[in-house]
Amino acid sequence: MKGWKNAVGLLCLWLTACSPHNELEHHFQTYLARVANVLEVTPPVLTKAPPLPSLPAQRELQQQQQRVTAGLLDTLKLGECRLLGLVGEHNSPVGKSQSAAAVLLYHLQFQLGVQECLAAAEDQALKDWLTRVQTQKAPLLPGYHWNMMVAEPEIRAALMPRLRPLRFAQQGGYQETVTAFSLFERLLRLAQGQDEPGPLHARELNQALSGLYDNDYLGQLFYSLHSAAHYLEESLAFLQQLELYDCGPSGRSRAERLRNAMQHYYIRDIQAYLGQIDRQFVQLAPLLEHTLTPPPSQQDALAAYRRYFAQGLDSRVYTRYRERTLEHARLWQRFLARCDISPT
Repeated sequence: MKGWKNAVGLLCLWLTACSPHNELEHHFQTYLARVANVLEVTPPVLTKAPPLPSLPAQRELQQQQQRVTAGLLDTLKLGECRLLGLVGEHNSPVGKSQSAAAVLLYHLQFQLGVQECLAAAEDQALKDWLTRVQTQKAPLLPGYHWNMMVAEPEIRAALMPRLRPLRFAQQGGYQETVTAFSLFERLLRLAQGQDEPGPLHARELNQALSGLYDNDYLGQLFYSLHSAAHYLEESLAFLQQLELYDCGPSGRSRAERLRNAMQHYYIRDIQAYLGQIDRQFVQLAPLLEHTLTPPPSQQDALAAYRRYFAQGLDSRVYTRYRERTLEHARLWQRFLARCDISPT
């Protein structure tokens, strides 16, 4: 019995489908092996996709923020706006060690409080002072948002490309990622003064960050698209021999078997998976592009990362994948049309 279990274990190691790290590669290898079997040639051996650009270190991306200060007498005016407690908590020893997300939330809550106080205040001197404070702090808000995006540990971990693709059958973490980055985008609109102000609660932000904790979904999505493009490139190199295939009467039966192999192992399995991750990236792409637009001082540091992952549907990881999927589809279309075989 022990020897049988060992044999099963060795077989599982050999069949990469048993490992979630290599599932996408295994599906491509199976697909190409079936095509090679029909062609009676040796199948290609796929290589591992190379690493992707990493997210730069926090110190390279974080922005130094200008401080807006006020004298004691001016600060006491905040008591009329019920903001002294908020400011006092922020300036306490605990407040000074707050995370980047908590700092952003404080400044947004402060601006919202000032705006509400301006609407209710009757003392013109108080209104003039509040307007000056609001004007001084408003340009700083996008910088606090940027610091949250590049310094908050959960966000940094989510943005880091991984070295394994998403599973075929289970892709947990997608909805939590969409929810979190949708909130980050809303907070950015608030910071830029492009959204109607509303109540801001720490609980909502903490829940979004909790959804990203130990959540490798986004980094695996990046690597899935990258790996798919890599395996498609290697597949295309092998499938070029279809361009020279003899579609005469003697080759028709084999041509139909080639079509069947493509339908069964590529369209049913691989293409279904690619369609799913394609739709997911399309939904996330504008959120990433908007929330990861750096200030001028940090543009160079993030340039390589952003070019690959955060330029919307023009992101390199997505355009390269799309180009290779289209090339693969056109190669098969040419083959089937030349051999006068229905795609289905």
